[in-house]
Amino acid sequence: MKKKVLTTTIATGLMAAGVLTTQNPASAKADTVPTGDNATSTNEVTTQESDAKTIAQDNVNTAQANLDKSKADTQNASDSLQQAKVNETTAQKAVDEQTGKVSDAQNNVDKAQADVTTAQNGLTAAQENAKNATETNIQAAKDNVATQEQNVATAQDQAKQANDGVAKQTNKVTDAQSNVDKAQADVTTAQNNVNAAQKTVDDAKAAMDPANVQATVDAANKAEAQVNQDKQDVATAQNNLENAKAADATRQTNIDNAKKAVNTAQANVDFSTKQAQEMKDQLNKYQGIKDAAQKEVDGLNDKLANVNTITISDVEAYKKAFNDWYTGSKRGENWTEEDKNFLNDFMNSNTYKGNAADKNITVDINHLTADQIKELSLFSADLLNQVRNQLGLPKVIVTEGSLKLAKDVTDNYVSDNWDKFDHDVDGISRAAEENGLLSGGNFYEDAIFSSDFSEVSTMDDLKSILYTGIVTMIGGSGDEMLHAAGLLGVDFGDDISTGKEQYFSAGTSMFPIKEDQMWITKMGHFFNVSKDYIRDSAKFSTTEVPGTSTEDLVAQLNTTKTKLASATDALNKAKDADTQAQQILAKNKAELTTAQDNLTKAQNVPVQTETAQKALTDAQNKLATDTKINVDAQAKKEAALGDEAAKQKVLDQANTNLATAQKTLTDAQAKQKVAENNLSAEKAKLASLQQVANEKIQDVKTAQVALDDAKNKLAALENAPLLVKAAEDKLAAAQKALDPVENVLVSEKAKLSALKQDLADAQADVTTAQKNYDEKLAIQTKVQTDLDNAKKVLQAIYNREALEAQIAAQEKAREEAEKKAAEEKAQAEKNGYHVDGNKVVDENGNQVSNWTVKNGQIIDNKGKVVSGLTINKAGAIVNKTGQQINSKNVVDNLQANKRTQAPVVQSKAASKTYVSTVVAPEKAKANALPQTGEKESKTTLVGAILVGLGSLVGLFGLGRKKEY
Repeated sequence: MKKKVLTTTIATGLMAAGVLTTQNPASAKADTVPTGDNATSTNEVTTQESDAKTIAQDNVNTAQANLDKSKADTQNASDSLQQAKVNETTAQKAVDEQTGKVSDAQNNVDKAQADVTTAQNGLTAAQENAKNATETNIQAAKDNVATQEQNVATAQDQAKQANDGVAKQTNKVTDAQSNVDKAQADVTTAQNNVNAAQKTVDDAKAAMDPANVQATVDAANKAEAQVNQDKQDVATAQNNLENAKAADATRQTNIDNAKKAVNTAQANVDFSTKQAQEMKDQLNKYQGIKDAAQKEVDGLNDKLANVNTITISDVEAYKKAFNDWYTGSKRGENWTEEDKNFLNDFMNSNTYKGNAADKNITVDINHLTADQIKELSLFSADLLNQVRNQLGLPKVIVTEGSLKLAKDVTDNYVSDNWDKFDHDVDGISRAAEENGLLSGGNFYEDAIFSSDFSEVSTMDDLKSILYTGIVTMIGGSGDEMLHAAGLLGVDFGDDISTGKEQYFSAGTSMFPIKEDQMWITKMGHFFNVSKDYIRDSAKFSTTEVPGTSTEDLVAQLNTTKTKLASATDALNKAKDADTQAQQILAKNKAELTTAQDNLTKAQNVPVQTETAQKALTDAQNKLATDTKINVDAQAKKEAALGDEAAKQKVLDQANTNLATAQKTLTDAQAKQKVAENNLSAEKAKLASLQQVANEKIQDVKTAQVALDDAKNKLAALENAPLLVKAAEDKLAAAQKALDPVENVLVSEKAKLSALKQDLADAQADVTTAQKNYDEKLAIQTKVQTDLDNAKKVLQAIYNREALEAQIAAQEKAREEAEKKAAEEKAQAEKNGYHVDGNKVVDENGNQVSNWTVKNGQIIDNKGKVVSGLTINKAGAIVNKTGQQINSKNVVDNLQANKRTQAPVVQSKAASKTYVSTVVAPEKAKANALPQTGEKESKTTLVGAILVGLGSLVGLFGLGRKKEY
């Protein structure tokens, strides 16, 4: 067999990393090339395959590196985006929170403004009331109170009379109701008498019948017995009536006493209610005074909490450091490390507190207004006096003259275009001479420089500079105490305890350093004028400028605390009085409730006389009725026992009695109607009187309101000065409370504006970061695609190599299998019976006539499967043990399977019988098992596989290497 070698060339496309391949895909071909025909060409193909794999691997590595870098870039962009979003969320949260603070601040301002308006209206009303608080108006108010008191008394009398009328009419209604009840009872009795008379008539008629004599006698006896019982019932009812009258008398006494108790309790409640209201009014009054004082204390505490302070932790240590600097042959010679450390701690421990309101006040540092110079001077003087006070030195005083000096010196700095880190001595001297002071040098100014890159300044900036200047100079900055001596009023070299009182002021200026125009320098000036430096008092005013210092605030706070304590004490007493009044009112109300309950209980006790009287009347009526019945019954009895004439007489009398009873019933019914009409009329009168009584009660309430109003007006007139003072205090407190909340609102709005800008910046950062992330992600996606493509190309090369190895292995296995099968087939043909197509032949190539092969089984001439025999893979016919049968052992095998065979033609050979008939020998055909030709098999298999592989990569084909 001639072997063939499958060779391929591979063309790679443009890879993700941008590496171009070394071969044009259009020129790549593949073909089967005999090994012996063109070995050199095969080697070249193998080399090209190795180069293609190397290039593909390089492309994958490059694409992977690009992807790793792109992922890192994308991750960085993602991190930046997430951080930008976090910043945006933080900024949004800050804006939301600050918006809430602005809203709260606005609400506080609105409330404070409303309080001011209310207080202003209250003051206007109090002032108007004070104008009307003349003796004439006060007397008229007193007269009006008296008139209203009389009106209340009159209304109460009229209400009492109306209530009395209602009570009397209620009794009449009760009597009318009793008459109706009695008339109803009379009707019932009359009806019963009619019924009894009718029965007597009926009985008399029955008595005319001799058969009813015994019944008549029995009825007479029963009637007589009933009359006797009725007499006993009347006696009992009479006794019950007497007892009921006594009980009702007791009931009425209890009701009268309960009413008196209710009236007394109601009067007590009315009085204690009025007294409790007076105590409540007094409590509210003192509560208002206390609240105002508390608010003032809180306001002063707030101010003091925000006041900038300078504190010397150890006065003696400071004095030592001050004096040590001046002793010795030269200044600072005896300054110890302890002195330096103490002063350093002093400067570090005193820091400036920012002021939100001042931060919103922009100032022109070179052109301060008079009010701004005044504010800065008072601020600085307060700080300096805190230090002087701790050291036991006299205070500095801000005067009109010192303020003018500050302004003049500042103006000279500006007009002189001063740009040095030094004092403008000439400008100071000119200002001193203009203000009537000793001139010719710098006898007044201490200064501090603060470098800043902004020309815009706020009041808070300037106060910060001045605060820092005082702390720094007092603390011996620059290893010297000359500035401290100047600010403390101590002559150079003198002991610190010799400080003098001075006139003081402060100012500021700003200038750029010429060497670098970007360097903006702000300067704080402090001016101390000793009294002995005044040369012309007409030019230098020593009139003190009023201001509120920290010491003043502390004094005000102490005074206000005293007032608060007094107000609290008065409030506590008012609370005790109110509590006591409320307790008394509650006690009286409880007693009124008890009295009303007792009255209700007394009134709820049933009236017994009327019931007992009715019971007696009913008993008497029943006795009268039953007496008549008895008389009739006895008459009937006598008649029943008598003759017919007597019975007729009884009947006639019964008819007469019936007519009389019927007339009595008619009369009773007429009286009942009259009584019911009378009851309706009395009830109508009662309703009318009750309405009048209700109106009178309302008149009492109206009169009481008028009286209370009159008393309030009188009290307002009599206490007009106090009310005006209270209204003024309330207005002052409200106005005082308005300023800080307005400052807070301005500050919060400024913060909100800044935060909104921060939010806008953060949102812009998110947009930028999002765009950057999207771009990086798009690049990463493209690089990922390039890597995937490069991997596919590389994998295709590996797949092709694996396929070639697999094809080679399969080819080798197939060849070995064919060889083995051929050998086994040859052996089978040599050893015995075997299959040739659909025929069975023996070891000599002779056909077995009665057997054929069908569907891989041996079939006899009857179409049945020969049992116990099978065909192995070499085509040999074997038994169950795998032994191939032949002409010698075929009978033994068949007998062993005990199967009857179809008839065979006997033949003899070498004295043995065979059970198979063979046909005449033919030339044996060397038929082999169906095989696929080598060329067809290889081409078909390889072609199918490579076509599939080509569909994956689209870059493979079969053919001979192109010749160049």
